[in-house]
Amino acid sequence: MCRIVKGIVWVFLVTCALPAVMAGREPAAIPILPNADPFITLNTVNGKYLLLATTGHNITLWRGPTIETAASESKVLFTPTDDLTELWSPTIWQRGDRWWIYFTARAAGKEHAIYVLESDTKDEWGSYTFRGALDLGRPAIDPSILTVRGIDYLMFVNVDLEENDISMVRLAEPIKPVGEKVLIAEPEFPWEKGAGSTKNYPVDEGPSALYHGDKTFVVFSGSDTASPFYCLGLLTFQGGDPLNRKNWKKTPRPLFSAAPVNGVYGPGRGTFAHAADGSEWLLYAAKSTDAPTAAHRTTRAQRFTWSADGTPNFGTALKVR
Repeated sequence: MCRIVKGIVWVFLVTCALPAVMAGREPAAIPILPNADPFITLNTVNGKYLLLATTGHNITLWRGPTIETAASESKVLFTPTDDLTELWSPTIWQRGDRWWIYFTARAAGKEHAIYVLESDTKDEWGSYTFRGALDLGRPAIDPSILTVRGIDYLMFVNVDLEENDISMVRLAEPIKPVGEKVLIAEPEFPWEKGAGSTKNYPVDEGPSALYHGDKTFVVFSGSDTASPFYCLGLLTFQGGDPLNRKNWKKTPRPLFSAAPVNGVYGPGRGTFAHAADGSEWLLYAAKSTDAPTAAHRTTRAQRFTWSADGTPNFGTALKVR
């Protein structure tokens, strides 16, 4: 059985909330957490930014008044008491008057699966109930939600095909995937297959929805997670049925990649937030070494803009402040 842990752990991070230009310094990424796989969203009721990331052994929620201070306080929401391990890549969503957390985990003797927590009240900072694993019919990691015309789709990553690729299925209810599971992206280009690195397992993973005007995108991570060339790629929705792979167009080059001149390697796992001043922010995980390892990744944040064609322009991965 699994139980909810109600203890609160406070975490204080010293970060500078002023933009680099105002502070009179060169642009730099803002360090947010010493964890990888960030996911951020805004509670529009209390104005708090909610942040999740991989701890490996529990589900911890951070929150704060701004994007830069989103990790001002933290609470452990869930710690498994049975054989559930490898808790990765959590995301949080408000549906109705409840909050739902989707995360990757692995039970002893079984493959990775996607598990769900449901808040017991409308308070994201309260207690949660463990709802078990989703029935996807195959091993899966990296859950996230895409919404098109008011319909929710669960995006997830298949890990049983000698590569990581991205599929999607409609969610009739938060814990009820229904209908066909459709592949929407698989590694095709050298940058998705670890070109230039000893870590050359082919990977498309970590999908995250991004919306701008009437455009819908999915930003994903390409290349082996441990590769210094781990990077962000882009899928653009062309309209029609999102469960038709032909309606997704992949940009043939990475959108955001390593910047050795700034000491940034393997930037991936993008997530997005809008600030009160109207600026848009990319949060991502990266490391400061070109060693072929998934360790030592941390969450950083930097502003981004939009290109004339309406696609996101993440710019260059900046050195850490």
